[in-house]
Amino acid sequence: MVRFQDVHLRYGSGPDVLHQVNLTLAPGSFHFMVGPSGAGKSSLLRLMYLAHRPSSGRLSIFGRDVSQQDRKELTMLRRRIGIIFQDFRLLDHLTALENVALPLTITGQSLDKVRRNVSELLSWVGLADYLDAKPPTLSGGQQQRVAIARAVIARPSLLLADEPTGNLDDKIAERLLFLFEELNKRGTTIVVASHNEGLVNRFNHPVFKIINGEVRLIRSEQSSSPSSSESGA
Repeated sequence: MVRFQDVHLRYGSGPDVLHQVNLTLAPGSFHFMVGPSGAGKSSLLRLMYLAHRPSSGRLSIFGRDVSQQDRKELTMLRRRIGIIFQDFRLLDHLTALENVALPLTITGQSLDKVRRNVSELLSWVGLADYLDAKPPTLSGGQQQRVAIARAVIARPSLLLADEPTGNLDDKIAERLLFLFEELNKRGTTIVVASHNEGLVNRFNHPVFKIINGEVRLIRSEQSSSPSSSESGA
C-alpha cells in the first residue's frame, strides 16, 4: 500500500525534516503514529497524501512510484485517499451535509443515495441535528466530526488522520476510533497520528514513533504494550 525507501524530505534549502525513512504499510493495516510536536508527523502524512514529493529516496503508493506519476495520475491516486486535517478545511458556505457529501458528488452518485448515506454517518458521529448547519455555527469538536465524516464517507483505500481526536472528549474520540476500525475491517489501510498515547494504548495496533525526523517502530500488533527498546521500522 505504502512504501518508503531511504526517503528524505526538506523544505527549500533547509535541513532534513525527515531523513532515511524506511517504512512499509501493508494493505489493510492499521498504524498509529506518535511523537512530539514538530517531530515530522504531519510531514510524513503530507508525503503519503501526495502533497509533497520526497527530496530523495523512493516513495510508492498503491504500488506506483510517486516520482514517475504525472499530475493527472497523482490526482487519480489522491481520490483513493481520505484525509483528516488538523485544521478541518471545511467549506464555510456549504452545510455539514454538503461538506461530507463532496467526495460522493464528484463521482456522480445520485443525490438521494448521497443524502441517505451522509445523513446516516452524521447521525452516527452525533450530528443528526446539524445536517443543515454551516461550519461557522459549529463548535470546534463538531467541525472535527464533520471533517472525519467527509474523509470516511467514500470508504477510501487509504485513510490518513492528523490528530483526528484533538478537539474531542475521550468518549467521542474512542467511538470514532472504533469507526476507523470498522473501516479497517472492510479493507481500508489506516494511519492515525496522535499525541494522545493513553488513547492509542487502548487499541492493539502497531505504533511507530517519529523523533527528530527518524521513524521507529515501537510496538507491533502482537504486543499488549509498547516495547522497552525501539527497533527500526
